[in-house]
This record gives sequence, C-alpha cells and structure tokens, in this order.
Amino acid sequence: MVLAVALSLFPFVGPAILAQETTTVRGQVVNGTAGAEIPDDLSVLMLISGADGRLAGTGQASPGPDGSFVFDDVQVEDGSTYTVSVDHMGVFYGTSLTHDNLDEGLMLTVYETTLDASIIQVERHVMVIAAVDKNDQLVSAIEFVRVMNPSDRTLLPDLTNLDQISFLRFALPPNPAELNVQSDLPGGDIVSIGTGFALTSAVVPGAHSIDFSYVFPFEEDTVSYRQSLVQGAGIFQVLVPETFPNMAVSNLTSVAPVNIQDTSYRAYEVRDMPPGQGLQLEITGLPLPGALTRFSNTITGGRFWQIAIPSALGVTLAFMLLWGLIRGYRPDSGPNGQSTASAAVDPAERAAVVGAVASLDLQYQEGHVPESDYRTQRQELLNRVLSSGGDSAASSGDNLK
Repeated sequence: MVLAVALSLFPFVGPAILAQETTTVRGQVVNGTAGAEIPDDLSVLMLISGADGRLAGTGQASPGPDGSFVFDDVQVEDGSTYTVSVDHMGVFYGTSLTHDNLDEGLMLTVYETTLDASIIQVERHVMVIAAVDKNDQLVSAIEFVRVMNPSDRTLLPDLTNLDQISFLRFALPPNPAELNVQSDLPGGDIVSIGTGFALTSAVVPGAHSIDFSYVFPFEEDTVSYRQSLVQGAGIFQVLVPETFPNMAVSNLTSVAPVNIQDTSYRAYEVRDMPPGQGLQLEITGLPLPGALTRFSNTITGGRFWQIAIPSALGVTLAFMLLWGLIRGYRPDSGPNGQSTASAAVDPAERAAVVGAVASLDLQYQEGHVPESDYRTQRQELLNRVLSSGGDSAASSGDNLK
C-alpha cells in the first residue's frame, strides 16, 4: 500500500497557495548488495527547502513490494530543493532534485553493511604544506584523501568492537591543533585516537573525498613522525612550497613539481603502500626564527620557568651565603651570653622547597591557583628558603671564626 503526505509549512493559506502548481514524484528503492532484498519496513522521506534555504515542506511514503513509491501533490516552486532519502540499517541514502527534474523517476540504492574496514582503498593521499610561520614555529598543512569502497556493502563504523577495526583512521604530526575535517561522507563524528583521529562516518560503495587541515609546532629544523597509512595508499605525496627552498622530505622520492593555483610545489611521493605498513615521514629544512625571536619564544613557555626559577633562587641563596661570610655573621647569643647553635640545614629539604616555589609559580602562571592563595603560599615557601639560607650562613660563618 502506498502512503503519500504532502505538507506545506507556510503560515498562511490563500488563493495563491491553492492555485500553486503541484506534481507527482515517483521513484524506486533497490538493494545494491548481491542477493539482498528490499526490507518491508522502509520509509522514504522528502524534505523541501525553499529558495531562501528554509524548510518549506515535508513528505513521507512507504515503498511497495517492488520498492516503488509515490509522492502526490508535491508543490513546484522555482529555486526549491527536494531531498529524498531512506534510512536502512542506520545509514541514510538519498538524492536531491530541483523543480526542473521532479517529474523524472528517481532511484534510491541501499546496501547491506559490513564491519570490515579492509574493503576500503585509498587511491591518493596528498599532504600539502600550506604555510610556515617561522616566528611562531608553526606549520599549517592540508591533507586530501580520495578513498574507494569497491564492494557492494556499506562500511558501518563500530567503535565499541575492539576485535575488528571498522572505521577510517588518519595519522597526524606531534601536538596538532585546529583540526578541521570535511568530507562527502554521510554524518559521523571525529574521534581522537592514538596519534591521529578516526571518522565514524559510514562509507557507502563508490568514491569519496576527505580533506583535513591542522597546524603543528616545530622546535628544530626537522620534524619526524610515523605516518601510519592504516588503509594503505596507491599514491602518497607531500607537496612543499617553492618559497621555502631548503625544505624537503628526506625519505620519499622527488618527482616533477606541481603547480596549484599559481603556486609551485616540490613533490615527494611513494607508491603502492600496503595497508598498515606506513612510513617514517621526515620533513627537513624548516625555517627557524632569529636568535632573539627564539629566546623570546623560549621564555614565554612554562618549561623555561620550571628551570629558570629554581636556578634564580639558587643564585640568590648562594649570594646570601657569600654576603653572610663577608659580613661575618655570628651565632645568636643566648640569655647568658652563650652561643645558640643553628640547626644544620638539609640540602635535600632546601631543594624541595625551591622546587615547590617553582611549581607554585608555574601553576599560578597557568591560572590554576588564585592570586590570594598564590601570594600566601609563595611567601611561606620563600620564608622557609630565606630562613634556611640565613641559618646556613650563620653556621658557616661561626665555623670559620
């Protein structure tokens, strides 16, 4: 039995609406997996978007035994888009029509699913070094991947099944940021996994394009990391802009330069990489900033302060000890004029206090400690350091008398 519903969401009804042109949309659902049949519980949906992009109407139809379906009295409007789709086993299959081709019969092909990601082939994988900021020591990169599902089943990701990999995975350089992923795959999420990310999008039979951009830092003129190529690659390329003449990819084969939108790139590639083998990708000749800029970048990092603060305190304590020796500090006198011996200071304890000050300063710098607590705790720690330094100096001065 055929059910057809044509809905209009316009907030008013008048003669113009009643006289609007309508048409009948016919189609058929087929199963593209060999030996599989059309389920009897399918529902075909239609969404109508107006020229302004807003939802203008919806419809629903149930296919007959042969998969055929009909939408009656569909409003025809210039500039509108008609999206027809069907959900089969958690995957949406659909197509979009314009008002010009509504009267053409349409075909919706659905497929059975598989959890075997080995059916996916990567025809081409290209990494483009888009820009290098040598002052901030950041590389901007874009990767373009063309994948093919040559089977007659849809890869349906399942991240809960640890025994079988059923999703697409891609490696990234160390410490990436600003990841942005685009593809023509239906839906799905981006999941951080290992040293890269995974896509939870279903991969229907046919060719698909995926691209993702990101930035990553570099400290030296060489960056090296494992490019896993889990799905393998017919061709894997790295393109380096000619504007950085010293940059190269040391372990790939140099091939003819490539010109993209009037920008020339040196090209390095490897071919016929089997799934899972991967390679050690090494980019050399990255431009480094001048000495002053590198120093400035260094002192703004937390690691600098973890080293510099204990070092500075150590110098201060040494200076205080020397000053005490020069001034001839003596032990404090007791009530009967007797000398009161200062307790010996454990060097390990002093080092622990200095380290605690450095850690507290770093936590405050990163915003983990409120200013009031920071100042109170820091003063207490410094008092311990200064008190230990004074006692040590006094004791040393007395021993030299």
